[in-house]
Amino acid sequence: EELLRDADIAMYRAKWDGKNRYVVFETGMQDAVQNRMELEMDLREALENDEFFLAYQPTIDLSDMSPTGVEALIRWKHPVRGVVQPDDFIPLLEDTGLITAVGKWVLEEACSQGAAWRQAGYPIGMAVNVSGRQLDTDQLIADIEGALSQSGLDPGALTIEITETTLMRNVEETARRLAAVKQLGVRIAIDDFGTGYSSFAHIQRFQVDALKIDRSFVTGLTHNEEGETLIHTLVQLGKALSIETFAEGIERQQELSLLRHENCDSGQGFLFARPLDAAATETFLRDWADNAIAVR
Repeated sequence: EELLRDADIAMYRAKWDGKNRYVVFETGMQDAVQNRMELEMDLREALENDEFFLAYQPTIDLSDMSPTGVEALIRWKHPVRGVVQPDDFIPLLEDTGLITAVGKWVLEEACSQGAAWRQAGYPIGMAVNVSGRQLDTDQLIADIEGALSQSGLDPGALTIEITETTLMRNVEETARRLAAVKQLGVRIAIDDFGTGYSSFAHIQRFQVDALKIDRSFVTGLTHNEEGETLIHTLVQLGKALSIETFAEGIERQQELSLLRHENCDSGQGFLFARPLDAAATETFLRDWADNAIAVR
């Protein structure tokens, strides 16, 4: 019985690590599996218990350093564990299929907050990440339409972010669904660009508005000439296709200077702001607006 139990644990670990692999059982796995199972059970009640909340990370126009919008990032405040890191629970949401319901909540919450900020005089956009599970069904289109209708947010102020690898999972169906999203007036951005396998033809077919250059390329900027060459190539690709280029993970002034030199359009990173709660985000926007008025 113990042998079968341990083999079962190794099997589940192999599945959680991405399938198509083998795993040899180790004693510590039992605690890890137990911990994951407990998290999964708690996660099933988190939405109805109102334990999720959103943080917002500002995005910046690199030409004049003004805020262009925010990216909505989900957080989970567990009643016992405290704030659980996204890397610890988002894969669980994906595996259990709960990501569909939680993703709908994120869209509604983000659109509502975005509309409130715009009504308060902050003309910013709102970006929301969409998972592969959400993109697998037409429900995503209905969820986006419902969130826009319920909040009154201008569709052009909403950007849906999808990773490059997710886009390439089912090209035909993905292209059809994204075309429907575009008909709503919503913008589309490829997240983590440069890490997947999309071709120029696919980028054009998906009617993409922005390419978010993966942070690994931005970090490489200050380490070697190859990093600068890669950024230059990706930015020029965006310009050739009339697509906005966006750099993720800007943490150093030197990275910012190089990106501005390459005429990258927008950026995001700890150099500007970490993810903030709604109140702190509004303070960030208000402070920038006050400073801009003072400069004038």
